[in-house]
Amino acid sequence: MSAFVRKLARPVSARDLAIAICASAVQGEPARLVRGTGSLAADGAEVLAFCDASNATERLALAPAGVVIVPHDVEAQARADQTFIRVDDVRAAFIDVVEHLLPGSARPADPRSGIASAHVDPTASVAESASVGEDVTIGARTRVASGAVVYADSRIGDDCVIGPNAVIGWVGLAYHDRRDGRRAFFPHLAGVRIGNGVDVGAHACVCRGMLSHTTIGDAAKIGSLAYVSHGVVVEARAWLSAATAVAGHASIAADALLGIGSVVIDNVAIREGVLVGGGSVVTKDAAAGSKLYGVPAHPVPRMRRFGPTPRD
Repeated sequence: MSAFVRKLARPVSARDLAIAICASAVQGEPARLVRGTGSLAADGAEVLAFCDASNATERLALAPAGVVIVPHDVEAQARADQTFIRVDDVRAAFIDVVEHLLPGSARPADPRSGIASAHVDPTASVAESASVGEDVTIGARTRVASGAVVYADSRIGDDCVIGPNAVIGWVGLAYHDRRDGRRAFFPHLAGVRIGNGVDVGAHACVCRGMLSHTTIGDAAKIGSLAYVSHGVVVEARAWLSAATAVAGHASIAADALLGIGSVVIDNVAIREGVLVGGGSVVTKDAAAGSKLYGVPAHPVPRMRRFGPTPRD
């Protein structure tokens, strides 16, 4: 689980949050302070989170977050170290809280051409037409090519290549339909963490996370026109061929290979060493070492190897 927490400029009480979003009730200590917001698994007694899962009672019993927005009718009772803010529409309330506490933070600001207040290693190369936002780190010998855009709170390691017109740290497609029919964008508060020796192809997009960082492990390779959505985890040496799409919060384990144009559905886990054939759509978790092909993808006994050092 990610330990991501977005810190607030100043603390706020659960009581004040409930007033701001017209919550129906507060259960627990109303004066409990919030100093940051994150996922339900984020460690910290002064973290605000939300929970509307079907197994809310079990998850809330284990959640370290101190203040949690929950459904009005949830059966769980707040522990002595928790405060619940009960509402009718959990996600709408969380969206409103974020806008109240961190106005304008749902999407990152567009960086201008050039380098803002970023830390760029002296041996790195950033093209004049690239745009690098604030609070960005670019490691030694990394190359950021022409037209690439790197948004705030992105970390790129050593010896990486960010291809022409690639986008690092923009947002994924995440909306919530309020009960009155209005569609609200779900804030992307986390960033992107890219390891060492990673290649990101031309026109590829690696989205920032919502409540957990999008992470790309060492020596992973991401082809041109690939799409990596919010909160995805790509582990070391994974290979994402051109035009692949990995939906939100999916995970691609070490040494997995995704063929050209393949799709991984949200929240699906691809285990170590999996081969996914070109054009396949993976709709459920894949066991380590399996070979998948088709729509929907299914195990096959043999598959021609692709990726690094292709061979039959």
